[in-house]
Amino acid sequence: MLTNGQRLEGQVLEVADGRVCFKTGPAETRVPIDQVKSASMQPPRAFQDVLEFSRKGDPAKALAALQPLVQKFRGLPAPWAERASAMLGSLLLETGKVPEAEAAFTKFQSAYPKAQGLANLGLARLAIEKKDFNVAEPKLRPLVDQARKTLLAPSGKNAEYGQALYLMGIILEEQGQAPEALEHYLLAATVFSEDAGVAARAQERADALSEKKKVAVP
Repeated sequence: MLTNGQRLEGQVLEVADGRVCFKTGPAETRVPIDQVKSASMQPPRAFQDVLEFSRKGDPAKALAALQPLVQKFRGLPAPWAERASAMLGSLLLETGKVPEAEAAFTKFQSAYPKAQGLANLGLARLAIEKKDFNVAEPKLRPLVDQARKTLLAPSGKNAEYGQALYLMGIILEEQGQAPEALEHYLLAATVFSEDAGVAARAQERADALSEKKKVAVP
């Protein structure tokens, strides 16, 4: 869907040089990306592989599958492409590539300036990696507060809430507030579990608190 209301149909091939390239029959067309309002496109199979590797706790394989996808489709206004671009920085952090992660978060903000929630999640992850919890907490607080007021979140937003709750749990645990951390982990693992990788990690931390340290939800 273009910003002028025109609808174009075809197969999206890539985003390159500020243009979306798509194919209709034998013909290929390139449209400036700032003229594309939204794109309806099923995620490539490789993105499902990324999610599966992440769920299984294998960030190295997830990163290897994700990087070429982000390179090819960054900036495409499709929900899966936006999520993929946001995930890149997080996976780089998980694999110890902090400078590369900072660069990835910056590129995400440039490509998706309206995705403030995902941008704040990325910046919060980066701050937590640096043990700068005073920077991370205010970036997560609005999402956490929204999550706690929500019974049923739509797809995409559910994943954002789960990530925010998980990250806030880490901060609370680091600050010695184990019962409160457990509560946040459990919400991320059950109610807001669309991001299966985050939900699995939240459940692991919850189990460690409740079973090994005998922590209970307040």
